[in-house]
Amino acid sequence: MTIREFGNDLLTSLLEFTLQSVPGSLGVGLSVATDSRNEGGTPKTVAAIGVATELDPAQWQHAHGPIWDAFRRDAVVTRPDSDDAKLGLGDLPGVEPKLLEQVRGVIFVPGEFGSDLPTVFSVYLDRVPDSQVLREIDRYEPLVTQALAVVEYCAGEEQVAQQMLQMTQYRRVIEQAKGLVMGAIGADAPAAFAALARASQHFNIRLRNLAVALVEHVGGQAAEHPEDPELVVRPTPAERETAARIWAALTTSAILEQS
Repeated sequence: MTIREFGNDLLTSLLEFTLQSVPGSLGVGLSVATDSRNEGGTPKTVAAIGVATELDPAQWQHAHGPIWDAFRRDAVVTRPDSDDAKLGLGDLPGVEPKLLEQVRGVIFVPGEFGSDLPTVFSVYLDRVPDSQVLREIDRYEPLVTQALAVVEYCAGEEQVAQQMLQMTQYRRVIEQAKGLVMGAIGADAPAAFAALARASQHFNIRLRNLAVALVEHVGGQAAEHPEDPELVVRPTPAERETAARIWAALTTSAILEQS
């Protein structure tokens, strides 16, 4: 068995484990772009199980659907995000209507492979996404993407794999941001992650950038960063302003609830 074959088996096994662990999951997939967003990268599905084996490639092929929203906006996309919201999967050519009827909710979590190659972790559900679903996704998404980095390392793509492993340092910054939200509003970890994901989607900001800006705003100093200068996340002034507004809203609401 080659490294690539072993890697495919490993990723598929991890996706199967995620499928079993995420409540109501109908399919899970991992996609990677062949170039950066700025260079017009074309995403492709590298591993998928369940309904994701059809729905991920169909969306990429026709440049349509919520997976594209996550890719283009580089922000977490959760559907439905309101009582009357649609999933955006209803008119995919070549997809059986019976398959689509099963899907009641979707979550797409963007990331990066190497220094600037986008990834999207997709989950299809038979229910509306809730805090329990988000908790499990928050646990397994980094596991799957780190496994991809290990496979690339073993296959000889050492530089790309090392860059990707360095990018996982921002998982710790996201955890720090979750801790800040938990302390501000008295929420548990799933609720805190859900709040950050909603803010990322609403303000069209990368979850990672939002976490860095929030941690640096509250802490008053630089967040933890990779050693490679090209991988360092530097939030824009607008992103920092948004983080400050979010923190002010969180702390104000907490004070009002205590009074």
